[in-house]
Amino acid sequence: MRTVGFCILLAVMGGAGCVSEKKAQLEARQAYVAGQAQATQAALQAQQQQGPVVLVQGPVNRPVVPWEEGMKLSKAIVTAQYTGIMDPRLVQVLRDGQVVGEFKAIDLLNRHDMDLEAGDSVVIVQ
Repeated sequence: MRTVGFCILLAVMGGAGCVSEKKAQLEARQAYVAGQAQATQAALQAQQQQGPVVLVQGPVNRPVVPWEEGMKLSKAIVTAQYTGIMDPRLVQVLRDGQVVGEFKAIDLLNRHDMDLEAGDSVVIVQ
C-alpha cells in the first residue's frame, strides 16, 4: 500500500519513477526472452545437422535436446537440465505451433506424461 501511495505522490510531483521502473522491468524481460530465442535458434541450427531434436524453452541449461524414439516429456525436461528453483507452474508441448499438451508439475510427478515427436517444442512457464 505504501508503494502505491509513493507512486501516486511521484506522479503528482511530476516524477515517473514507478512507470520507469515497470518499463525497465518489461524491457529486461523482453531482452531475456529475445536472448533465449536467439540462443535456441543458434543451438537448433547446430543440432539440426546431427539429427532430430526437441526444443525446450525456459530455465534450462540445454535448450536443444536430441530426440529419441519413444522420448517422453519428463525425459526431455531432465535432459535439458531444468534449472528453476521451484517446480514450473505449467509445461506446454507445442507441435507445429499448436498446443498438444499442457501439464502442471504435479501431473508430471504423478506420471502423467506424453510421448514427444521430433521437432516438438516444450515451453516451461515458471
